[in-house]
Amino acid sequence: MGAVARMSAMIVDLLFPRGCAGCDRPDAVLCMNCRRLFHQQVERPLPAVAMGRWFACGWYRGAARHAILSWKDHGDEECDGPFCEMLYDLAHSCGLFDTLHDGMSYDKPVLIVPAPSSRQSVRQRGRRHMMQLAGRLARELRRARLSAKVCNALESRGVKRRSVQMRGVAQRSRRLRGHVVVRPGIDLRGVPVVLVDDIITSGTTMRRCVEALQQAGATVVTVLALAYTPAGRPAREEGHSSSAV
Repeated sequence: MGAVARMSAMIVDLLFPRGCAGCDRPDAVLCMNCRRLFHQQVERPLPAVAMGRWFACGWYRGAARHAILSWKDHGDEECDGPFCEMLYDLAHSCGLFDTLHDGMSYDKPVLIVPAPSSRQSVRQRGRRHMMQLAGRLARELRRARLSAKVCNALESRGVKRRSVQMRGVAQRSRRLRGHVVVRPGIDLRGVPVVLVDDIITSGTTMRRCVEALQQAGATVVTVLALAYTPAGRPAREEGHSSSAV
């Protein structure tokens, strides 16, 4: 950033100070209280992956939910930094680094694969919001002397409605059946993959992604997400809706 851009940013901050994305506390992108909400590790069994479980930083409710929505659907890109840190911390605490160092045998780079967004969602947001988080995790793995890179390997075809706008697990499953696919020309045979997502709801999106990756020959190590909300227990907060794809 040049001197003029830095000065402009300082003036904007002085005139229009931002609030925390979670609770609107002044002068913070994500305050310490809200950051703590993303250090409440949630995990559930997922036998299909190498680690046998998926992991989330915290629960999708209250200020944590508000922060994710501000980042994901309302263009608060300053949250990229804190959320990258949260996912990195989760990768350490859940044992992913140890698993990749000592618990698996593989001879190809680890791919960090973001769960796919529908084309409509990408157009509305103006970006693929999970790519920043996937990129940071790949960089941290490389710093830990692991060969890793980001790969936008999955795409969502023909999906029109957001998964958390659907009420039941069966409805979400029908919505995604056959619509999550590996992009043409990507060879995943024998490749270890870590799938990353923003929100896990029913787990349907996650399982469809894992299935598509495995059918292409990948070994899915685990799934990491920012937050988890159990299906059938939607977070109630006026004025917001969320999406898992």
